[in-house]
Amino acid sequence: MPPTAGAVRRHVIRAWSTWYFLVPIVTVGLFAFVPFVHAAVRLRRRRVRWLAALYGAFTALLFVSVAVAPPVTLGAIAVTVAACVQLVPLRRAVYGVEPAAPADIDPAVAAVMRARERRRKARELVEQDPLLARELHIGRPDLPGDYDDGGLVDLNAAPAEAIARACEIGVDQAHQIVAVRDGAGGLNGVSDLYLHLDLPPGAWDRIRDRAIVLPK
Repeated sequence: MPPTAGAVRRHVIRAWSTWYFLVPIVTVGLFAFVPFVHAAVRLRRRRVRWLAALYGAFTALLFVSVAVAPPVTLGAIAVTVAACVQLVPLRRAVYGVEPAAPADIDPAVAAVMRARERRRKARELVEQDPLLARELHIGRPDLPGDYDDGGLVDLNAAPAEAIARACEIGVDQAHQIVAVRDGAGGLNGVSDLYLHLDLPPGAWDRIRDRAIVLPK
């Protein structure tokens, strides 16, 4: 069976994203800060910005050491190794590169696991930058958008039909969620619904798995 378009795209992204490791390795740490700067711009995380600044300082020190010592120093090698280790999770976060699945894994299981990982990353983005999450239409399957959030739905903004579809609950139950939301002027979290709705445990599990609550 030929690979699907999605599989080809993932392989291309995986291959392209290896530049995160090639830059520090080829330059022996001199330009290790470059992928950190790229990740800081893409992820907008304070910790990544600090790492970019730290490796920038390392680069300045390495340039000084190169002027008075052999081109390749133990410090440069240490910076290269440390950068590659710290870039592994950043590469995954920026490019959505998941660890390679075993060859014998069921495609249906692999698809579910990928969607679960996308939801986890989308939730992180919601917590770190809710404004960006709103611009990307995270949790709004009723609106057009290119960002794959793994099937999340925003209980504070999505219509009842979208909530019902994403959480696999009845439309009447989704309308109850919307009624509680509108009556309260917005939800602070899924827990706001516990006192107002009588849903079976399975429905609550699906809601917790698929729902997010972006501030109004």
